[in-house]
Amino acid sequence: MHTPLPFDSLQMPRELACEFFAVFSRFEYALKVSGFLYVNRYGRAAPDWDSFAAAAILQPVPNSALAQAMDFLNREPPEVQTSAHNWQPVPLRGATPIATVLDAAQRVRHNLFHGGKHSPHSPPGRDEALVRAALEVLFGCLSQNNNLRAAYA
Repeated sequence: MHTPLPFDSLQMPRELACEFFAVFSRFEYALKVSGFLYVNRYGRAAPDWDSFAAAAILQPVPNSALAQAMDFLNREPPEVQTSAHNWQPVPLRGATPIATVLDAAQRVRHNLFHGGKHSPHSPPGRDEALVRAALEVLFGCLSQNNNLRAAYA
């Protein structure tokens, strides 16, 4: 009997999924090292996305890839899985456009990491577009924050 491999039926190139996981994990490490850290209820260091969102300055050039990614994530945010086979649109959290796109990027990570992205619930190309947009936002943050970029390197 053939056991499905982790990337079987994934709706995007496996290399893109691997790149996203690697960039996201390194980005979270850079957040902690550059001072955006809190200790969670288990006594473990965790990235403080909320503090970063409050301090971040993300100024995309109009019509740039970053501006388009931010627009896409705000206009068509990732859905949230509400049961084994059900996904629902849920408003993004955040008081600023930066906070909402960072929330979207985290949601993309959660959805991909915790599964469900191998199921055909999304229209063709949507999952890949979400991952690419989230990557663009993370790279945009790195390009515009020297401390974060140094910690990421």
